[in-house]
Amino acid sequence: MKIVYTLIVLIIGTLLAVQGSINTQLTTFLRHPLQGALVNFLVGFICALALNFIFRTQTPDWGQLSTAPWYLFAGGLLGAIFVSSVIFFIPKIGVTTVLAASIAGQLIAASIIDHFGFFGLAVHQISAGRIAGILLLLGGIVLIQKY
Repeated sequence: MKIVYTLIVLIIGTLLAVQGSINTQLTTFLRHPLQGALVNFLVGFICALALNFIFRTQTPDWGQLSTAPWYLFAGGLLGAIFVSSVIFFIPKIGVTTVLAASIAGQLIAASIIDHFGFFGLAVHQISAGRIAGILLLLGGIVLIQKY
């Protein structure tokens, strides 16, 4: 089943290239990357709201939510930084370089999170194979930029 999940996520990953490209084009109409990001998140909010209605999810327990650690609310901020940055950098260095570099950054951060079990996640020790994979990806970024 793990291979099926991996293939599904691989397909979903293609959406990031499409999303970044579309948001960059949207920005040409709106004349500013932050406006493109704002529209992106507005549409995303409407879709998330609609999905909650369609699947009839429970109303959040706002009292319980107020006791959550502050850093659990950083996801929206981090998403805004990521989306805005992608919109800003795609015209400057291209979709392939932006996504390759962002994936490398994600893998480096993910390896550290896995190794130490940050955020209460299970520990997955960093290995020579993982380090080699990250180094190969970094080498790939150099090749992508050069050719």
